[in-house]
Order: sequence, then structure tokens, then C-alpha cells
Amino acid sequence: MSKSADTNKHSNSKAESVQILSVIKSEDLTAAELLEQVFPHEGLQSEASAAAAEKAVTISNLVDHLELWMEETARDAHTQDMASIKDGLLSPSNGELHFNRMTNCGTIMVDQDKLGLTSQGNFSSIRANCCVYKGRWMFEVMLGSKGVMQVGWCTLKCKFSQEDGVGDTEDSYAYDGNRQRKWNKTTQKYGEQWCTGDVITCAIDCDNGSIGFYRNGKYLGEAFSNVRLGPNWAYFPAVSLSMGESLRANFGATPLKYPIEGFSPFMSPPRADIMKTQLLLGYLEKLLFMDLDGEMMDVAGQGKFSMETKPPPLTNTRSKKTSILLIISQVFEKLSVFMRNPYIIEQCLMGLFLQLGTSCSPGFQSVSKLLDYMWAFMQSFEIKACLEGLMLSLLSGYRFAPSTTDFKQQRIYLRTVLAIVSHSQTRRYILEKLDLFDKLKFPMYMHIKPLDDMGLEHTAPVVWWDMYTEEDGNEEVEKDKEAEQRKAAYLKSCDDLQQKTEEIEGIQIEMLKILLCHNDLVEGKTSRLLFLEKFRQFIRDNRVNSLTAWPPPVTLCLFHRMVRVLRFYWDAFQQEDPERFVLSHDAFMPIQEFWSDTRNYFDLHRCGGTMTHLNRLLGAEVNKAQRLELSPSGEVKPLQESSAGDALYPQTEMPSGNTLMDMLDGVMLMYHVAAHKQLKKMNALKENIEEFTHSYKDTVKKLAACPIEMSDVRDELVRARDVFLSKITEQARQICWIRAVVYSKQKQLDIAWLLKAAMKTVEKASQFGLLFQYMPEFYLEICIHTHTALKNYFQPYVHFESLPDYNELMSAFAKFLVNHFADSRIVLVDTRDSIIQALACFTCYQHSLKFLESLPLATCPQLLRNLIAPYEGRSWAQTNWILVRIWKGCGFGFRYTHLPHLVPSKVQLTEFGSASLQKPCPSTKFQGLLADILQNECELATRFIDTLLNQLNWSFSEFIGILQEIQTAISRLERKVLLENRQLKICGTCFEISSGLFRVLEMVVAIAPNLFTDWSKPSAELLLHRLIQLMCLVLTRITQKNGMFDSVVSLYITGLESVTHYPMLSVIAGILITLLQKTDLECRQKVTRVLLSDAGFQMSSLVFMLGGDGNTQAEGGASSKKKEKPFNFCDFKEVSEEEVASLNLLVRCLQEHLVTFQRQDTDIHEDELCQICYANRVTTAFIPCGHHSCKSCIDHQMLIKKECFFCKAEVISVVSMAT
Repeated sequence: MSKSADTNKHSNSKAESVQILSVIKSEDLTAAELLEQVFPHEGLQSEASAAAAEKAVTISNLVDHLELWMEETARDAHTQDMASIKDGLLSPSNGELHFNRMTNCGTIMVDQDKLGLTSQGNFSSIRANCCVYKGRWMFEVMLGSKGVMQVGWCTLKCKFSQEDGVGDTEDSYAYDGNRQRKWNKTTQKYGEQWCTGDVITCAIDCDNGSIGFYRNGKYLGEAFSNVRLGPNWAYFPAVSLSMGESLRANFGATPLKYPIEGFSPFMSPPRADIMKTQLLLGYLEKLLFMDLDGEMMDVAGQGKFSMETKPPPLTNTRSKKTSILLIISQVFEKLSVFMRNPYIIEQCLMGLFLQLGTSCSPGFQSVSKLLDYMWAFMQSFEIKACLEGLMLSLLSGYRFAPSTTDFKQQRIYLRTVLAIVSHSQTRRYILEKLDLFDKLKFPMYMHIKPLDDMGLEHTAPVVWWDMYTEEDGNEEVEKDKEAEQRKAAYLKSCDDLQQKTEEIEGIQIEMLKILLCHNDLVEGKTSRLLFLEKFRQFIRDNRVNSLTAWPPPVTLCLFHRMVRVLRFYWDAFQQEDPERFVLSHDAFMPIQEFWSDTRNYFDLHRCGGTMTHLNRLLGAEVNKAQRLELSPSGEVKPLQESSAGDALYPQTEMPSGNTLMDMLDGVMLMYHVAAHKQLKKMNALKENIEEFTHSYKDTVKKLAACPIEMSDVRDELVRARDVFLSKITEQARQICWIRAVVYSKQKQLDIAWLLKAAMKTVEKASQFGLLFQYMPEFYLEICIHTHTALKNYFQPYVHFESLPDYNELMSAFAKFLVNHFADSRIVLVDTRDSIIQALACFTCYQHSLKFLESLPLATCPQLLRNLIAPYEGRSWAQTNWILVRIWKGCGFGFRYTHLPHLVPSKVQLTEFGSASLQKPCPSTKFQGLLADILQNECELATRFIDTLLNQLNWSFSEFIGILQEIQTAISRLERKVLLENRQLKICGTCFEISSGLFRVLEMVVAIAPNLFTDWSKPSAELLLHRLIQLMCLVLTRITQKNGMFDSVVSLYITGLESVTHYPMLSVIAGILITLLQKTDLECRQKVTRVLLSDAGFQMSSLVFMLGGDGNTQAEGGASSKKKEKPFNFCDFKEVSEEEVASLNLLVRCLQEHLVTFQRQDTDIHEDELCQICYANRVTTAFIPCGHHSCKSCIDHQMLIKKECFFCKAEVISVVSMAT
């Protein structure tokens, strides 16, 4: 702004110094005085001015004088323009310089003007349509992102690919500020780290054969010398961008941000036209303030006609305002010609707007008056080009303004844009006629350009980061006074930066408020309606293009501003209609908005499927919910209450068709499409600094333990320590910015409000039965994602618990998870799985588990019934995980966070990340409720345990099968076999699933042992036999010395870290101890008899748990050559002394019983054996077919289907053969 304003002022003074005006005082004294004030008398300077002086200046001949003055002012500039013919430049004859789409290698999205680029490929390259072969030339690249890009020069011979870009070939030269490297086939360290919004100048000296680069006008040094020159050598501007990166080039079509002395842009500035425009704008500015002064006087009561007084005829007198307007019209007659040139708009007109936009006039009165003049005296095509160019120039100025810690330039540009959109006619024209989002890129105005490293260092000279965790112990956590002082200084810097950025955000919010105003109805549309049409299309385009067109930080900023404006207008409307509308605190989307055909969700799914399917299935129910019905004649009429009966739906809430609903739905969509991804991405910085902190502390400990005489090692440790500390310092300053802009308290409140609105929407819609299926499934995902963001991403900057309605939010979220994780109305498998996984993570934390336990009394049992229901159509693995978390902390040796052999390693094969590594927090309440359900609902309990055993049998069989393949592969002679990561992952997952299912069985045995031991219950005996049989099978496989399991585990294969003896043996020990030591005598005898009589039982498997060798038979030929310490529960601190003692007692008792135990099958005749299992005596018969089998096989068959094994006849009943 200052540069343009200074140039403007200088040109005006020069123009006025060459003028001489002879204004004759006529009867129109006002006009004469005005002409004198605007065009003052000066000394005679030229023949043209002398000729102009011969004729008096009046309003009627002002145009002629203006033409003379313009020519006089621009005489020297005309000479310069004629002399500035580009020698050494090859370009198209039409003079349009831009990137040549035909040279694109890769996938690049090119803006309409062919100057803006966004890469959608791995590494895309493109060059311009012009080149230079002699002279000194430059062009500017304005960065829209800060990732990997290579910008510079190339020749026509350079051939690019998806891997090789500018600088990777012999005759191309590039600079990459992300990696701080220069490239010409090889690479070297060069330059500075660049940031989003930086302006990179690429300069080439074709006379001396050198290339250099500038960052924001600062010379980075000579990058390349000895550049090849001569015939057939010419250099094109060229760039290469990695995925998602964007930039914009300027070859001279608009003023350069940082002109370099001695270097020329590819396009010469129109100097003569610039001087003429500055001259005319100087006159216009004077007239503008004269008009404003007159209006201020009118407001004060001077020169104002009353309504009763008839104004004098125009022929008698001419008012000062009329004279001003007549003069202005003459000025615009000459000025309008130049107002369509983008260069002149940015160089001249934008400077005037910036000056007026930051003036102290109330309500942007000066800007509004100037826009009134433009609308009055310019043609529609001139207005379109002028406004479009002006908005683009302001956007360029805002995006690429120098980064300063006071954000002064950004405020100036934003206030100017705010002043422009405050003008009603201009605002509507921009919204209706101009491409607000695609061409004008309005969302960029909502973004705040981050400070670079220098700005962050100035903002936060003192940095701090919490170096200590709970694992460090009390001694490490004690902070010295210096650390506390650093923390206080750092947090103050963060608060100061946040205060400055919130001032910028305030202007942005005001801008959005004006664009979304709803009180300027013209031709059936308001500004809000016009904006929302473009806004919806913007969201759709970003959805289709995977957000490559818009950087995620921009969409996140726009999201937060939209939330604030939405809440402002929502509360304002509620005050107008308090009876039907709720406050924004309780905002939600009423369900009638979802079944409306006018609401288009693109390719996003509804909870019940496609809209066409839902209308066909539920169309009649929609009419019923609206209290409407269709008569036989096809007429729509109100529904009679009597015909509705008890099935009448609740009354719909809030009026339909309100624009606030469109805004709320749009905000929800934007969060789903883009905002959440950016919040998650920013969280990675916190994870990075935590990794550096861990490495720093580890290095400090090693340095302290390193002997002094090992100087080389100590020097290397000191170097590593300094590197880690430098990284921590750098990232702590970046986090200072993130705390202020991304994870501030206000942003947390925005996300919390969205979570509440989404949950309330789901809750309200759920009351409408099957009509709930009309709701878009992304509303359910928003509930999960916003909770994740509040719990994980905003920590530790703003604590989740600090929210004023934290308890209310957590209770509502717990209710949401419980009500919908098994909701049959949700037909999309992915959505149901997301809810189940969220519920599984929710149970992992003690504080969140309490909210589940505090749910209404009727809700908790229903939660458990849904968890133990058959696994048909849903993710049984995650459902089982929830039951495991309820039990974890109560089972045998089940009090660990990591598996014992993995501590302190971070490697843990799990789908739930940090949630699975939380401290055990068993829920005795849910255990008790589950026990009541299992004991009182026998059929449900039997089906649940049967499903558990089936899934356990499947998962362990899969595990053994894959383990066999792995053993076969590693035992081959060539030893070059590479195991597939996918195979290893599946193997480890099957093992984890198996151990988890066993833990659930351990819980069931502990809380309801009579389901296995009370043989009066249906299938109890069968379930006990199956459980014992399965445990014996697993024990045999795992404890076999030098067997397949032992051989593979001893190799410590990456990917199978969780496959070890402990998880499986500990849970089986827990089940056996419960059945044989914590039940009554009769039950213990039953269990002992079944266990010892099982064909797969081996006493050595139990001895193995306490350090015995187990069975020494080898399975696959592979043996462990190295003598390893035998497995023994006594060696694990996770197993208590009481548990070890119980296991010792169990083994001794079974050994005693084994001596006296006689197997009953020795006296059974072959004809009496069951033909299904060949293990038990035939005791039971099917009725009516009469076929017979053992009771265990028949009970198992009746669980699955009621038909005979042999003849497939329907079974009515089964009877004991003894009767």
C-alpha cells in the first residue's frame, strides 16, 4: 500500500507542476471554485500547457484539458515504452505469457489464467510459453504451500518424468526451499527454508551465464555459474511440484512484489498508462473528499432542503454536489479506459482503495462513495473487469504480504476488502456475477499466513516444552525455577500471538457476516442465498477433487469462521422467533431437512442407503410424519388422527427451508470433507516433538553414563544432543503458532459446539423410527471425529475437561455410542464399524468408562445384550475387544498395558493405538450386569458361548495354518525366502483375537461358572466338554517343546512380536483355576473328570507353565539349537504370588487325580460308540426318526439346526436311551 500511495502522490505532484489553468469566474461560481481547487494554477512549463491556458477550463471542456494534461504527464513514459522492446526474449505474438499446458508432465490443475498451478500427481512439471537467450531476466513465483517444489529454468531439450523434474536434468536449474537445496543433476545445500506465502524470485543473467534466487526480496546468493549460452540455447521458466503443492507465477502481467535492479520482467509495465491513471486518480481523490465534506455538512443541517420546500430549478442554480458529480463524470470518461488493465488496477487503483479502506471515515464512507461513482459512471463490462481485477489484486496482496509479527499489512488488506463488500450493490454483484470461490478464491481471505522461522523466533524468543512424563518418576518431574520461568515466558508469547491473530479473525468474521446478511432481498435472493449457492458448489468441488484445489489449512480457517457467523445469525433469528427456534447452544438439523429432495449430498450415503431406495420404501411414512396422507384421487390432505393410530410420529421441530439450516448443514459437510483431516495432520507436529524429546533425554542419559576417556563417543553424543535440542526448539516455536491459530480455546469451543449439534441431530432423528435412515451417515462420523479431536488433538494445549459442559458432552457421547453401535437402521458396514471401534476406545479409559457406567439403568443391560448377541452382520472382533476391556485387570496375570516381553518397546500389534495401552480399568458393574443376564437368559447365554467357541476354534485354526506356512518357508534350504508382511500381520492378528476370545471365556467362567458346571441347564455339559477340548488342543500346540509354535517364536520374527506363550497360557491357567478351585466340590469333580478324560489332555502342558520341559516331540523338523530358559510364570512380575501358588496347587491336585483316574472308554464296545465323535457312549436318540448318538453331539447339533445327522428329518425332541 505504501509503495503505491507514494508513487501516486509523487506522480500527482509532478502532473500538477506542469499545468496552468485559466478559470474564468462565470455565473457558476461553485463550479469555478471547484475546478480551481482540483486543478490548481501553476507556472507555465510547456507549450501544451500554454495552449491549454488560452482556453478557460469549464465543466463542458474539461475532457479536452484532461487529455492534454495526460499526454503532457506521460510524454517521457511514452518514450520509455518505445525503448523497452524486449531483446533476448522469445514469446507469443499476442503477448500473453503463461504456463504451457502442452508441456505438462504429470497431473497439474491449471487456473483459468494459466498462471496458478496445483499438482495432483506424484511429481509434476511444466514450463512457460516464453524463453530468454540473452540479457538479464526474472520472474516471481508466489508459494501457495511450502512443500517439495523445484522452481527455476530449463531448456527445450529437457525431458521430465514423474520422478525427474526441473533441476534433475542436465540443462535445468532449480531451487527447493523445502529441502534447502539447489539442483542441477546433482544437489547441494543452498538458500533458506521457505514458507507458504513466500515470493521466490528466479533471476538469470544470460550475458554472464549465472542464475540466482531471492526469497521475499532477499538475495540467497549465486546458485549456478557457467550456465551454457550461445546459439540454440534458450531458457524457459519451469517448475516441478509434488502432490498437493501449489504456486502462482508472475511474468510481469501485474506489478512485481520485489523488483530486482538490473533485471527485467518478461512483460514491460505500461508506464504511460500508469502515469495517466495516477494523474486521474489524484483528481478523483480530491473530488471524493470534497463530496464527503459536503455530505458531512448536510448531515449537520447546512445546505439541506426540507421536505416541504420545493427545490430550485436546475437552470437557476447548480448545487455543489451536482457540480462535483459533473466533474467526476468527466474524469471517469478518461479513467474507465485504464480500469480494465490488471497491471494498472494493482499498481494504481488498489493503492487508492487501500488508503481509503484504512481511513477513519465512519462505516467505510469513502470507499462506499468511490464505488458509487464507479457504478454511476462506468459501463457494466468495465465494472466486471475492474472489480474482478481489484479483488484478485487485493487477494494477491493479502496472501503474499511480508510476514511481520504485528500483521499490519494483513489487517490493511482485509479491512479494504471488508469495506468493498460492505457496499450493497458491489457485494451482490461479486456474489452473483463473479466466480467467488474458483476465480476470486474467496476462502483465501479467511486464512492467516503463518510466520516464518524468523518471525516465530521474534514472537517466541524463549521456548519451552514439557520434557517429562509420568514414566520419568518424581525426581525427573521436579522442575527448577529456570524451567518455570521459561514456561511462563513461552506461554505468554503464545497468548500474545493468539491475541494478534484473533484480531485478524475478527475482521474475517465481520466480512463473512456481511456476505451472509439476509436483509437485502433483490429479485427473490439475498446475499446469503447467493453465497450459499456458491458455498455448496465449493464443498462439492473439493469433495470430487480430493481437496487438491484448496489447501486444508484454508478450509479449516473457513470452517471456524463459518461456525462463528452461523451461531451469530442463529441466535439473532431465535430472538425474532423464540417460540419455534432454539438458541445456537441447542442447534440441530431437524429430520424433515433430510428427506427433502432439494438437499443434495452428492455421492455421500444416507444411513439407510440411497435416496431413491428410501423414498420407495418409506415415502408413505414420510407423509405420515408430516401429518399428511394421499387420498385415492391423488389429493394431499391432512392426516386424520384416528387413522394414524398409535404410530403417529413426534411433531417436527423448527421451521423448514430456513437458510440457517443450509449453513449448518454446509458447516457439517465442510468439517467432514476437510477440517478434521487438517486437525489430525497438525497433531503430527506434537507427535514429532515428543519423539525428539524422547531421543534428547535418551542421549543425555547416555552422555552422563559415557566415560570421560571415550572422547570420540562423547563428542558424537554431544552433537546428537545439540541436534535434538535444535529440533525441539524449532518445533516448539511452530507449536506456538499452532496453539494460537489451530488449537486455541475458541477453536475448541467451535468443535465442541459441532459435536453437540451433531449428537442432538442424531438423537432427534432417532425418535422417528425407520425415518432415521434418511440422515446422512457423515453426521454419525462427525460425532466420532469431533470427539476424537477434542480428546486427542487439542491436548495438551487446551484440556478437554476444561469445557464448561464437559460432563454433559461425555454423557451424550456415551449414550450415542450405546444407542447406535448395534443400530439395525444403519445399513453401511463401515459406519457401524466406526461406531463400534469408537465404543471400544471409549471403554479403554477409566474416566470415559465411568460415563458408560452412569448411563440410565435400562440402557446398560441393553448395551451388554447387544454385545453378546450373535455376531451376524457386524465386527465381532471389536465387539469382543469391548468385553475384554470390561474384564482386563481381573484375569490371571491380566494387569499389563504392554505384553511383558515387549516392555519397554513401543511395538504392539493392535488396531486401537494408544487406547489399547491404557492401564487396566475393569468394570465390576458391567461384570455384575452381564452375570445376571447370562444366568437369567439361558438361551441367549448358550448362543453367546457357542459363538465364542466357534470363533475361537476358527481363529486359532487360522493361526496354526499360517504358522505352519511360515515354518515351512523358514525351514527351506535356500534361506532366502522373504515372508510377506500381510501374512505376518494376519498371523499376529489371529493370535491376538484368539487370546482375546479366551479372556472373554475366562470372564464368563468367573462370573457365571454354572453355565458350564450346572448340567441341569441345557447344553451346559456340552459347553464344558467343548471348552475343555479346545483348551487341551491349544495347550498341546503351544507347549510342545521344539514344536512348530516354539520354533517360530524363538526366531523373534518382526511382525510376530505379540505371538508368545504368555497371553494364551495365562488365560487358560485362569480358566482352569476358576473351574477347579473356585467352585463347589461337585462341580470340581465334574470338571476334573471331563478334563482328565479328554483325549487331548497332557499333564506335561500344565507342568510347562511352571518351568517344566513339556512334550519334547518335534513337529516340523525344525529345532531350537540354543538352550533357552524354560517358560515359568514365576519369572513374570505380572503374575502375583497368590496366582502362582494357585497354579501349583492345581497341578498337584490333577497329578494326584491322574494316578487314580481310570478312563471309562476301556470297557465300551465298538458298537456302542457314537458314530459322530467316536469318543463317547451312545446315550440319546432323535424323535421321531430314532437315530441315536452321544448327548454331547446331539446337544451341539440342536444348537445349530433341529434336524437329524443321518436322515436330515426334522427333530421334534430328544430322549435318553435309558428311558
